[in-house]
Amino acid sequence: MPDTYLNFQELNLHEQEGRDYQIKTSDNWHSVLIIAPHGGNIEPYTSEIAQWIAGDDFAWYAFEGIKDAGVRKLHITSHNFDEPSLLKGLRRAQIVLTIHGLKNSIDEFIMIGGLDLTLGNELRIALQRSSFQVKESEQKYSGVRATNICNRGCTGKGVQLEISFALRKRIVQDTECRIRFIDTIKSMIKTWEQSTKVAKC
Repeated sequence: MPDTYLNFQELNLHEQEGRDYQIKTSDNWHSVLIIAPHGGNIEPYTSEIAQWIAGDDFAWYAFEGIKDAGVRKLHITSHNFDEPSLLKGLRRAQIVLTIHGLKNSIDEFIMIGGLDLTLGNELRIALQRSSFQVKESEQKYSGVRATNICNRGCTGKGVQLEISFALRKRIVQDTECRIRFIDTIKSMIKTWEQSTKVAKC
């Protein structure tokens, strides 16, 4: 299903902040930025997951659809997502992780995309070791365009997680699963941040 709006400026002409959508961010930007570009009612639970991963350690951003009817109109595909405050935060982000939602409500799995293939592979290994199923990313979820929001940090590459609805729901409802999932990702990002692999902006 094609997007209604081509970019944020077009969306903002027809939708009202505070009524149709809202933007939430952490208090400060950081070299690690966790993003939910389709949060709220657009792709449920992605905002919560992004904030849990960030915690008090990293920066986070969520664009949330808050209206009930027609919320799908608020979806701007990742390679067109250009909300100004997020672009500003991305200028100092060395590690970017975006959280997305797949519709599958039966199978619990993750697809990993983005241009940071090395970090993406490390996350895949860590998640599999923590008993999460990681499927090969389909082309439309590969996140390899340079303009994809996950690749617009100062290094020009990032990671995109596509999480099935079934797994997102379990992460929210099952405390053990949530802790295992969040800790796995957070631990890997912290290790990566401290390593020499991260380019300085």
